Amino acid sequence: MPDLKIGKGLWNDFVVIAEKRKQKPESLAQEVLRDFVRQFTDEELIERSSAAARRAPFRIEDSEEMVRQYRRSRKTS
Repeated sequence: MPDLKIGKGLWNDFVVIAEKRKQKPESLAQEVLRDFVRQFTDEELIERSSAAARRAPFRIEDSEEMVRQYRRSRKTS
């Protein structure tokens, strides 16, 4: 694991927050970094999904109607 240098002022602010949350600063830092990575990957997935939706041959309204029709046909079968 690499050693990181964080400015003293920023680290002190972070320590204050960790103390308020009754956490060790190191464990809070890991939690924050894990959340950042998760959010970043979620945003990438949303962007890829949006791009795929823009390339889809059907408008969203048409797709919704197809799903409704399919569900209705399953109920009557």
